[in-house]
Amino acid sequence: MNNTFRSLAGRDFRYYFFGQAISLIGTWVQQVALSWIAYRVTGSAFMLGLVAFSGQIPMLLATPLGGMLADRFSKRNILLWTQVVEMTVATALSVIAWQQGFNSWILITASAVLGIAGAMEMPTRQAFITEIIHERSLLSNAIALNSLTFNAARLLGPAVAGFTLALFNEPACFAINAVSYVAAIYTLLTIRLKKPAKSRTAGSLLEAFEYVRRFAPARWLVGTVAVTSICVSPFMTFMPVYAQDIFNGGPDLLGILLGASGAGALAAALFLASRRSLAGIGRRIILACLVGGVASVAFAYNRLLTLALPLLFVSGGTFIMIVTSCNILLQSLVPEHLRGRVMALYTMSFIGMLPLGSLVYGSLAQHLGSVEPVFVIAGVISLGYGYVLMKVIPELTHLAQSALRAAEKS
Repeated sequence: MNNTFRSLAGRDFRYYFFGQAISLIGTWVQQVALSWIAYRVTGSAFMLGLVAFSGQIPMLLATPLGGMLADRFSKRNILLWTQVVEMTVATALSVIAWQQGFNSWILITASAVLGIAGAMEMPTRQAFITEIIHERSLLSNAIALNSLTFNAARLLGPAVAGFTLALFNEPACFAINAVSYVAAIYTLLTIRLKKPAKSRTAGSLLEAFEYVRRFAPARWLVGTVAVTSICVSPFMTFMPVYAQDIFNGGPDLLGILLGASGAGALAAALFLASRRSLAGIGRRIILACLVGGVASVAFAYNRLLTLALPLLFVSGGTFIMIVTSCNILLQSLVPEHLRGRVMALYTMSFIGMLPLGSLVYGSLAQHLGSVEPVFVIAGVISLGYGYVLMKVIPELTHLAQSALRAAEKS
């Protein structure tokens, strides 16, 4: 099997990979439709940010519970139940869209329910990989391929959403997502875990916080993901504004813009999957912070679509380069009994910081009267953080290498 896809040789991970890939495409189709409807119904950048906030804030508040559940109960069962809840919401949204019954409160409520389900799902999904990958040498490849499914969906989902919105209607987007969950549920049911799930007493989240606080590499990895998520938040929140008001397009153009970012993310995930070693991963994180910051500043006041697309490609690629590299390093370092809770902290940093960025940047855009300055602010933050990482990376690399050698001996 090709080196990039070597972990797909295992039956369990292969089933999981393809089931999640199909489901995530549906999720992105729905996400694009929701953001488009939110801006169409409200016409407000602030409301666009508020809807995004309502879906993302549970990742900050409820993810710790998801991590504790993942360390105590069957991860597969948690994933199955969250998929069922999300499929039910998608079905309800399709009916509401068919009846043209959307308003601000329905959008906010639906986003919040999906956010709560996601808060249970995300840390479990991250920790579940170690149960279906039975060779430690394949772990980093499996994590990168897990990121690949998400980012392939980011590439394909917006394109499918734009096509569906332009040629069919909004209810069809939600219906596509509802049907896509069948693949995820089926493959989860067919996975044959080698180890039977064992219930055990859940430790406190404070134990995970203490681990991250005391172990500097873990602390900086979680912090890097948090800062990066805040810096990329404008790209997640304000694309409908650029598609409609700046580039004078419709939902099909929104799909193209998001697809360009997804293509960059996909390229980064493929690059990481092709790597067999962790060597140089710290330098790549620093470079991605710096390049991503420049891309954000350059995108802010750009009015050329031909330049916007490569800038979005770079932004998507640097974002995934950072968060997936941090995921690979963190999962390689974290003790097994803390995995669910530490990955909950990672998820809080990865997705949980997005609502804060959405709300703050949405309010700032409303106050300033335009969205362009928030991209400049985010870019400057990313550049500054990359400079700080350059100063601390040598010591962190030494500590991480010592921990990895100790883990291999144990």
